Amino acid sequence: MEKLNIKGEKKTPAVTLDPQKQELFFEGRSIPEDTVKFYEPILKWLEEYTSESRKEETNLHVNLEYFNTSTSRYLFGIFKTLETYHLDGNPVAIHWYYEKDDYEMLESGEDYASILKVPFKMVAVPVEE
Repeated sequence: MEKLNIKGEKKTPAVTLDPQKQELFFEGRSIPEDTVKFYEPILKWLEEYTSESRKEETNLHVNLEYFNTSTSRYLFGIFKTLETYHLDGNPVAIHWYYEKDDYEMLESGEDYASILKVPFKMVAVPVEE
C-alpha cells in the first residue's frame, strides 16, 4: 500500500497517510471548494488501509486551525471508519490538536469524542504570535 501525500494549500489541509508508520496527519485549514473531490480519495485510501489487521496502534493526528461544515461530515466519516477498525481489534488513537485558547476547536474535538468509541487525546498547543 502506498503512502498518500497531499500538499496543503490556502483552503485545503496538508494530508499525510503513511501505512508503514501507521501515522495519519491532517494539518491546516479545510474549506475546500469541492469537498467531495478532496476527501473521497482519502476515504478510499482509508478503506484499503482498514481492510488489513494491524497489531500496532494507528495514530490519526488532526491539527486543523479551521474547518467548515462539509469538512466536519467527512471528518466524522473518517472517524467512523477508524472506530469500526478499532472495534475490530486494531488499536487506534485520534490526537485532536487545538490552540490553547481556541475553545470552539476543543469543543469540536470533545463532541466527536463523546459520540465515538475510539480513544481521543486532546492536545493543547501554544498560541502562535
